[in-house]
Amino acid sequence: VKASLMCPQSSIAVDADNPQSGDRNGSPPYRILTAHAERLGSKDSCLEVCVSITAMKRIIESANKANGVGPEILQQQQQRQGRVQTRTLRKSDSLQLSSRSTTEQESNLKGDEKCMKPELHTVTITKANLTHELAIQEIMRILNHLNSQLVASIAAVGHRVVHGGSEFSEATLIDGGVVQAIGSVSHLAPLHNPANLIGIRIALDAFQNIPNVAVFDTAFHSTMPRHIYTCPLPDEYTNEYQIRNYGFHGSSVQYVSRIATKRLDALGKPSNVMIVAHLGNGASATAIVNGQSIDTTMGFTPLSGLVMGTRCGSIDPSIVNYASKAMQKSPDEVMDDLNNRSGLYGISKGDNDMRTIIQRASGGDQDAQLAIDMFIHSLAKHIVGLVVSCGRFIDALVFTAGIGENCPLIRSLTIEKIKFLLGGVQLNDTLNDDNGKRTSGIISVDQGDGCTVLVVPSDEEAMICSECERFFL
Repeated sequence: VKASLMCPQSSIAVDADNPQSGDRNGSPPYRILTAHAERLGSKDSCLEVCVSITAMKRIIESANKANGVGPEILQQQQQRQGRVQTRTLRKSDSLQLSSRSTTEQESNLKGDEKCMKPELHTVTITKANLTHELAIQEIMRILNHLNSQLVASIAAVGHRVVHGGSEFSEATLIDGGVVQAIGSVSHLAPLHNPANLIGIRIALDAFQNIPNVAVFDTAFHSTMPRHIYTCPLPDEYTNEYQIRNYGFHGSSVQYVSRIATKRLDALGKPSNVMIVAHLGNGASATAIVNGQSIDTTMGFTPLSGLVMGTRCGSIDPSIVNYASKAMQKSPDEVMDDLNNRSGLYGISKGDNDMRTIIQRASGGDQDAQLAIDMFIHSLAKHIVGLVVSCGRFIDALVFTAGIGENCPLIRSLTIEKIKFLLGGVQLNDTLNDDNGKRTSGIISVDQGDGCTVLVVPSDEEAMICSECERFFL
């Protein structure tokens, strides 16, 4: 479970110190709460919730000054009256990370902002067999305990939904029909959609009078051309049963590509053609031309494409039938193994965390080294294939998500393998080791108009927040 409570910048008045506020396409929204639960259903399940008390107080103060009117409505009223509201939030008040960690908060502040650290309230709950439902309920309980008035000011709830099938190509208001439609394709994303529906049902019950919005991972890839999204199968497979390539990680890729484009444009570098490598426990790479997805490595389900944490990626489909007969397992049991016991976990014999695998490999563990080698080969081969879809050399290669953002070794090994096909691009070892934190994410040696390699942190919640604004602003 990941959750954030956000205040869109379009809900904050423009002022001299924050000229981009109020611009939907400007700076990210202010993050008031972050929550991250992991290892759910196990004896080691835990939940961490962090709240910026400073940001929370400022929002409530603004609402109180307006006699109970929320800050977004207050701004609209004042704009109509030709008056500008004083700033209620500073960048330094906001949680700058969507990560579970709050220790890096200070490193995101610059100059005088370091003297204005927000007051943070952090709660860590370690509880055996914590479920998705219990985790969400705990988040709501903590927020209500801190300030129920803030909960009452929530204007919309955005939900990440991994698979939207062929029915949804954009963010959608949730009603009973949408819930049913999401459920009907849950078998295509068994690790995600059922959990997404749990969150949706809890929120629909808790927030009955505000918009609940589904933002689909598949939606960003609806621009893929027909010859790429169509599977080479008999007609009834594709037309009657809608079996096709959908693609995933859309919210993350869309956000990251926007940020990368802004950074490259500011430096006068080309940005029209790029590949985004979203490398986490789930992993994919996407080719983007002029802001639109034209090809991606995941297909009908999130199982295909790159080698992943516990998922096998693309393999010969005959393996399912063969393994079912040879091992006396049902096809469903084999598919469960491909989703939950394969990938890095299967190759390394028990680990799906790249940090642990690298540590094991550095100590001479051959299974761990094999996992790294297979991951790099899969990633490099798919990136090169996406270059074909782009139709020319790419302007940028962007790494994001847990492994992509934090693993210099994986980035270095990948570039080393494909640099001769990317115009001889080279990484700056110092910048790469620093994850591009001091260079707007850039980690490659400047080659003028050649390919630029960047690290851009993913922020799916910010993208979901932006999509929600269409329904209440």
